[in-house]
Amino acid sequence: MTCWSTGMPTGTTRGDAMKHRSRDRAGLTAVAALCAVATMAVQIPVAAADSPTGAREYKVQGTPVHGAGSGADAPSLRPGRTYADRLGPGEKRFYGVDLDAKSAAYVSAVAAPRPGAGVVSYRDGVTVTLKNSAGGICDTVPRRIDTKGVAYPLADYVTRQTGSGSVTSCRAAGRYLVTVERQAGSADPDSWPLELRLMVEPPVKGGSTGQAPEGSWHAEPPRPPSGSARPRPGGRGFSDAPLVSTGVWQDDFEPGETHFYRVPVDWGQQISAIAELPADGADKSTSLLQQAIAMRAYNPARGLAKRGTALAQEGERPQTEVSTAPAAYGNRYAKADYSVRAMSLTGGYYLAVTLNPPNVKPHLSGTVPVTLRLRVAGTTHDGPSYAGNAVKAGFGLTDTEKQEARKAASPIQPDPMGRPAGEHRATLRTVAYTSFGTGSLLLIGLGVWILTARRRAADGPGGGPGVGPGDWAETADPTTGQHRYGPPPAW
Repeated sequence: MTCWSTGMPTGTTRGDAMKHRSRDRAGLTAVAALCAVATMAVQIPVAAADSPTGAREYKVQGTPVHGAGSGADAPSLRPGRTYADRLGPGEKRFYGVDLDAKSAAYVSAVAAPRPGAGVVSYRDGVTVTLKNSAGGICDTVPRRIDTKGVAYPLADYVTRQTGSGSVTSCRAAGRYLVTVERQAGSADPDSWPLELRLMVEPPVKGGSTGQAPEGSWHAEPPRPPSGSARPRPGGRGFSDAPLVSTGVWQDDFEPGETHFYRVPVDWGQQISAIAELPADGADKSTSLLQQAIAMRAYNPARGLAKRGTALAQEGERPQTEVSTAPAAYGNRYAKADYSVRAMSLTGGYYLAVTLNPPNVKPHLSGTVPVTLRLRVAGTTHDGPSYAGNAVKAGFGLTDTEKQEARKAASPIQPDPMGRPAGEHRATLRTVAYTSFGTGSLLLIGLGVWILTARRRAADGPGGGPGVGPGDWAETADPTTGQHRYGPPPAW
């Protein structure tokens, strides 16, 4: 549509021009405003067309580093810094870390195959190992691709603890070696981006006693909220994950993408989350989409805290659930699996949601809306007293983060029409496009109306310019005496 200005007819005198200018000022303003609205409406489909069509890769952020082929040449990793490297099939890289005799340490590694890579569970994975100066193993963790054909970031850490329940030979101060090794015989020949981070947790005042974990992790997890979703685009990695808290959120995924979200968790709190998909577009069933979405929870040091579990029944939306134990310092000494020991820190936890292409593409086409239902529950309490600034080291929540977490909490409002969030969003999109079309017709009609009114005014009483019943008028408000522009009161 073309926006126009109402010019003067040819041959108009200076006096006529002054009269026309006074009368047409409001008409020009109205047309300009409606043209602006029309321009905004035109941008709606353009923005949708500009959205990316390919799956986003993991976003590696950090100082470039090249791991050595042996411990003698291993570059040093500094606390609180993130490093970037690459790792090919069958390669093993060495890195050095210098630790004291009192602090706990966590060295995380994130290996990120590209979305859509031809990976298989028994051939593709990485192993991270921490050794002391004598070559003794302090900790080791292997991470493998869970599902054939589904490439996603593999992340976890190795840790050195100093309490009575830790490995005795790994409590001394000195230089330790970290190795990251990729399995040989990979089906994916590409080198994988590698992100490394060392975090050092200050010691507890009075010394750690290896006490039993506080509370119980066997309690029934809190139920995630229901209701309509609010948009929240996820990050491409740990470094740019947006803050989310209790609420219902929605994000758009391309098949193969993994999106990250940061969840603030304090002592005594736990996470309960559900990631869900729309039903199958063809037959509205969920049986073919049960493995289409995966979710994992990571603690502030990027250690795997919990894998998601599929829980949808036939006829329900495909869902994956993650529920963690309450965060407690003593969990690190629990005689239980990793999912409890990992819940021994406070700060920003992470949820990583992956859309599995082999399970999605035959049933849901294009960009897929994913709903994340999240609840952070539990009574907060004071934690241990650190002999140092734990928050600065990356453990715990700053006052600003706590305030942001409260702002991020969504008011859980059900959709007034009782529709699922995806359908609600589709309805809003339809309304937007319909409004655009209707608004365009109204704009055309208004332009014709204004031009007709001007011609009518030009032929008004006495053959001279005048204000007809359909023209814009400058009138005085009978209550205030102020002049205002606009249509006659009967319009």
